[in-house]
Amino acid sequence: MKNTILIAAVAVAFTLTTNVSAQSPPAPQGAATVKTGSPAPSPTAKNKSEKTSIGTGKVAAKASDPSSYWTEEIDVHDDGSAETTEFLYDAERGIVYAYGEDDFSCANGKPERAGILEAVYAAGNKAGKPAGSGYYVVGLNAGQCAVKKADAYGCKFDADGNPTECGVIAVNDATGEVMIAAVN
Repeated sequence: MKNTILIAAVAVAFTLTTNVSAQSPPAPQGAATVKTGSPAPSPTAKNKSEKTSIGTGKVAAKASDPSSYWTEEIDVHDDGSAETTEFLYDAERGIVYAYGEDDFSCANGKPERAGILEAVYAAGNKAGKPAGSGYYVVGLNAGQCAVKKADAYGCKFDADGNPTECGVIAVNDATGEVMIAAVN
């Protein structure tokens, strides 16, 4: 699979995380297409460099070492308007991260805006997870999407994009894995 397809697949998967609900946000549907072992920026990528983290606050992840970073202008909503999405590929762990702040609709239909981080496991990842599986994290303030407490919410998803566990979510910076607690 070409790396440019990977970037598009991650971007599509990333945008599908934006339909967040307080109880059980749906998992992205396009993530299962990320099966490559070495994600890389497309020829149109910008801001190519190395970084050790991506995202902000509770919607952030730290790489194990300085890792490939780039941005892509992608029409994630297929509405003719490109949005900037940041990517970070932690080759040691075999995880590609995508981050952006974007508008989305909550399960109740109310429009909101928040930071969204998605992590997708590439083939041969250190955790032994199926390629294309991963997790996403959405940072919500109290009242957004009917949540009572400001926190990071999200889901783990399998290689087919199906949610496997959802709730309050925290990224473990030492491993790149996540811990999930049920939403009360």
